[in-house]
Amino acid sequence: MKNLFFILSFIGISMLSESQANQSDSWKIKWNKKTIMETDKENKDDNIRKVKLADLKDNCFLKVSYKENPPKNDWKRDFLFFDENDNQMLRKDSTTSIKIPGTELKKLFANKKKIVIYTVTLPTDPDLAARIRVRRVHLCTLELQ
Repeated sequence: MKNLFFILSFIGISMLSESQANQSDSWKIKWNKKTIMETDKENKDDNIRKVKLADLKDNCFLKVSYKENPPKNDWKRDFLFFDENDNQMLRKDSTTSIKIPGTELKKLFANKKKIVIYTVTLPTDPDLAARIRVRRVHLCTLELQ
C-alpha cells in the first residue's frame, strides 16, 4: 500500500511539474505575413534576423505578437525599439501586438545597422509599479543587409 501511494504521488508530482513547465510566454515576429521567428526563448545570439533595405517599402510591415501564458490582465505590456548604441528610438505602449509599416522601419534604420526589439511589462496599479524592478526581455534583433 505504501509503495502504491509513493508511485501515485511521484506520478502526480511529475505531471504537475511538467504542466507548469509548459506554461511560458512566447512571441512571433512576422515580416510581410511570413513568420521569420517564433520562440519562447530569450537568446541574443540566436534571435537575430536579417532585413534587406530594398524590402523596406510602404506595402511591407513588421508584426510582433506576444502571447502571455497565463494571461496577465492587471499588467500592461510595452514594446521598445533600440539602436545598436542602446538608444531608445520607438515605444509602443499597452499592447501585446504591434504592426509597423516598412517605411517607418526604414526611418528607424536611418544610419543604423541594427534595431533591437525588447518588451517590458508593468502592473496597471501605479503604487505596485513604483515598487517593482523592470527587466527588458530581448525579443529580436533586426540587422540591415
